[in-house]
Amino acid sequence: MRIAVAGFQHETNSFAGTVATRADFDRPGGWPPFCTGADMAAIIAPSGTPAAGAMAEAAQSGVGVVPLLWCIGLPSGPVEDAAFEDIAADICARFRGALDQGLDALYLDLHGAMVTPSFPDAEGELLARLRRIAPAPFPIAASFDLHGNISEKMVRDCTLLECYRTYPHIDLRETGAMTMRRLIGVLKGAPVPAMAYRAVPFLASINDQCSFVEPVRSLLERGAQFEKAGKVDRVSQFFGFPLADIAISGPSIVIQGPDAAKAEAVADAMLAAWMQAEARFATRLPQASEAVAEAKRLAALPGTGPVVIADTQDNPGGGGTGDTTGMLRALIEGGAQGAVLVHIADADAAEAAHAAGEGAVVDIAVGASLSARFGAPVAGPWRVVKLGSGSFTGVGPMYKGNAIALGKVALLERRSVRVIVAPRKMQASEPGLLLHLGLDPQTLPILVVKSSVHFRGAYQTMARAILPALAPGAVEADLSRLDYHNVLRPPARNHSHSTEEVSPL
Repeated sequence: MRIAVAGFQHETNSFAGTVATRADFDRPGGWPPFCTGADMAAIIAPSGTPAAGAMAEAAQSGVGVVPLLWCIGLPSGPVEDAAFEDIAADICARFRGALDQGLDALYLDLHGAMVTPSFPDAEGELLARLRRIAPAPFPIAASFDLHGNISEKMVRDCTLLECYRTYPHIDLRETGAMTMRRLIGVLKGAPVPAMAYRAVPFLASINDQCSFVEPVRSLLERGAQFEKAGKVDRVSQFFGFPLADIAISGPSIVIQGPDAAKAEAVADAMLAAWMQAEARFATRLPQASEAVAEAKRLAALPGTGPVVIADTQDNPGGGGTGDTTGMLRALIEGGAQGAVLVHIADADAAEAAHAAGEGAVVDIAVGASLSARFGAPVAGPWRVVKLGSGSFTGVGPMYKGNAIALGKVALLERRSVRVIVAPRKMQASEPGLLLHLGLDPQTLPILVVKSSVHFRGAYQTMARAILPALAPGAVEADLSRLDYHNVLRPPARNHSHSTEEVSPL
């Protein structure tokens, strides 16, 4: 038994003001580099990716793996058509070659929210091309991100599918393993599941999609109850990526099981549960200055662990540039002594710090090289506190085992506020960068992360309080502020902001 494995991931933010080129898939921050064939097997195996879980499951089951190609680009604006065509053609060519050598099935590690100018449903297009090469009933299984904007076209061309069930995504390997396990089951004679698809008729901000809190927690529990009762095999709930301005943007539900009628009935029940939960999808976030003031107050109280502020609108994991300065300015102006911000992507600042050396004072401006529309750089002078190579291994639940290479990094300080600068962006959900520079996050009074939700995987239990907050950036928290042209579903009702609410643990 031989199963081919391929991966092609990107999460597209139509409002980011950037594009993803072919080069952006070569060495993405925090994730394995572009790889193929035997090199792919070696590079992916120790990582925290779904493909790694799938390949490990196949090996444990005695199934031969044929690695084709794997790559990921960090979230940004649309993927250039040329980049999509180059990578998609490579996957298809390698798939044809593997089929000629004898192949039983294909596993795909996808995201579900990739957009190109010519293909708003890029994964649907990739699946259609693969289906033309190997028509049904040839088994094709795919795992998707929980934020996938799943289309009926994708569902139609998959034999079976899975999605992450946690946000922060701490079940990537497990999702890949589950997909492979089910795929092997089909090859051994298990029935091909019937699938029922429902599109949820509203958009949910990514800040409202955390699986640790309501209403998502209850929706996931409801789906698990149907599975445990044996009514269906799998209840996959996709919360969608609402910053992709495409017609299919939004949450969806895919039910899988041997009985088509039961799958349809469960799909109706889950859609009803989503409709009942709509009013609870409401983002209420303070402004940066208010969050800083509240963080100072909370940090002064007895207790341990940092107060964590999430700079959610410059989340590189949602298409942010990773170099906006609104939150850094608020920390300095608010006198947040001891606070550390992770991190600002600024190659020039990092290079200047390394040229000057530890202990030196450098009169440079930090940030905003890619995001001038969201605010100006923060002027110096800055003291160079610590320097590092920027090469380390992920230790958090999402990036654990990943070899991370950000380039030369530096810890800078001004008015007792510290900021890490690095040449490349990466979502701040990984404690490894702090540890790399000699910082223990548990001892910091205030920790600021450029992240929306993923940071909770590492810091949820450590933090004394979590404050998602608003500073200017491309990852808009209030969907009603976006100038959509193609989205068909409105934001969830009761979507509003408040400057009062915080998230104490």
